[in-house]
Amino acid sequence: MPHEATDFAEAVATAAGRALTPPDAWHPGVIEDDRCPALSRALAEMGWLELAADPSLVALVAPAALELGRRLAPLCDIDGLLGGSPLVGGLVRYGADRGVELDASGSLAIYAIDEAVPVAYGDAQGVARVLALHAVDAPAPEDAALRTAAWTAATAGYLAGLAEWALETAVEYTKRRRAFGSTLAALGPVQQRLADAATASRGMSLLAHATPGPAALAHAGAAAVDVTAACQQVVGAVGFTLEFPLQRAFRRARAMQLWSDAFVEPGGDRAGGHVAATRAAAVPS
Repeated sequence: MPHEATDFAEAVATAAGRALTPPDAWHPGVIEDDRCPALSRALAEMGWLELAADPSLVALVAPAALELGRRLAPLCDIDGLLGGSPLVGGLVRYGADRGVELDASGSLAIYAIDEAVPVAYGDAQGVARVLALHAVDAPAPEDAALRTAAWTAATAGYLAGLAEWALETAVEYTKRRRAFGSTLAALGPVQQRLADAATASRGMSLLAHATPGPAALAHAGAAAVDVTAACQQVVGAVGFTLEFPLQRAFRRARAMQLWSDAFVEPGGDRAGGHVAATRAAAVPS
């Protein structure tokens, strides 16, 4: 299915390019939500959600999600493949009205969110703390496996695209910026750091075209954090400022790594998250 995957990824890239607008400036402690209804509509019209309902279409997911990652698109459409936001630590993303838990056997439990309050987070994911919920669905094993596979592949693909974008941004900057009598790109240590980041990024992209599973997702999360951190370092101090976009890539990579690890790993943070939510944990003011 190489040609179908390429064609669908190109269509997703076009839709994202048309729908997404430059993000608002992010500020620590501010509650932000980067959902893009226009992109969600465009993806729905293209059959995005059907990718988690047909085994023959799962191979299309990661290459398409890579294009979303290259544009730092909202993650709500990735979560849509699962049937709701991963429920982790009593938190859901994008003010979701559905939270999803995965147990060690691969079973999914879907909850309706009865009450939740927005909380500040390190990324613009519209995170909310769940205060009350109730179970509404437990998909059949085949359906659960397909949804989980699609979400896992999409998340890994998105991280690969995110790393590609960060690397391209850093390379472009180092070619322009001069220091120590030459461009940053001409300095040996910078070249080595970028070469290592490029190797990691290339590996992630190859995984994205091979229907990545849980192990690939775990690798992609750590690799994306490493790549985005390296890109910040090679551009210098500006890479850590809110005015330069690399901080946005690192924040998203780190948030995605933590969230996906806690959701996918058996015996991880899911049980604690459910207990915290059902006890209607108070939110500090």
